[in-house]
Amino acid sequence: MSTVALHDGKRLWEEEGWCILHGLLPADEVRLAQEALPDLFPTAEEFAEDRDPARNLPFRVDSHSVLPAFPFESGVLNRMVLHDKVIDLAQEFLGLTNIRLYQGMVSAKYSDGALDDEQLLHVDYGNHTLVVPRPDLGYQHLELFIYLSDVTAETAATRMVSRRLTTGVPTERTYLSLTEYPDLYAAEVPASGPAGSILAYRPDVYHRGVRMTAPGAARFMLHVSYKPVATDWLGSQAWPGAAEGLAWHRFMQETNVRQLTMLGFPEPGHPYWNEQTLRGVSARYPLLDMAPWRAASSGAGPS
Repeated sequence: MSTVALHDGKRLWEEEGWCILHGLLPADEVRLAQEALPDLFPTAEEFAEDRDPARNLPFRVDSHSVLPAFPFESGVLNRMVLHDKVIDLAQEFLGLTNIRLYQGMVSAKYSDGALDDEQLLHVDYGNHTLVVPRPDLGYQHLELFIYLSDVTAETAATRMVSRRLTTGVPTERTYLSLTEYPDLYAAEVPASGPAGSILAYRPDVYHRGVRMTAPGAARFMLHVSYKPVATDWLGSQAWPGAAEGLAWHRFMQETNVRQLTMLGFPEPGHPYWNEQTLRGVSARYPLLDMAPWRAASSGAGPS
């Protein structure tokens, strides 16, 4: 699919189930994110030459076993997951301002001896929700792949099937066999795009991962998901579970109100805030600028 504006992308996302958006993220920020990747994964050259067999081994067995999760050691990757442009996109597509980040991971995929992880067509809601997707306002959730390398049909672009073709598939059919649905496999389209592109897709759109056919190649991308607030049946990662880690405390030194609100941190003016909690959170995160929370709670009484 070609470059589309946000409102056109939303229409495609709603009707087709997916779209590719280009040019939302500044090129210099994408480059900085790419520069952080060698600390997490082998480069394409390192993997192809098997310079570090032990580091390469997980990708020869199960690439999903190496999925570094937000908050990352890299502040650049953290900022990409919670980038203003990404939040704007999520709010536009979900039709809400009060939303939450519920997943942030980064993945790598290789050719040249990596696991042949060809998948069946499937929908993702099985590990994103306790129930089934509901597309109405306030219930829909959004999945994003932020490409940190050029993604083509040969470098394992995810294959997507238009929702227009799957209206007759029962909701509970999370996986589709090739023998039963050969027409859908024939209709799949690679979600190709250059580094910096964003694949936005719905949890009820059928898609699948494929093996890489380009020699000496690698594919890197961020997996980012947003949902409406107060949808406890939707989720993937729990941010309080990460809050004791050093990566979290480094993240707290360079975050802002909007980003923290996306994680469920009480926004300025929330009833949670009083003199005791303001003082305690300030002590827990001494480099977090608490001014916005203090200003909004200036009338807070004693605890």
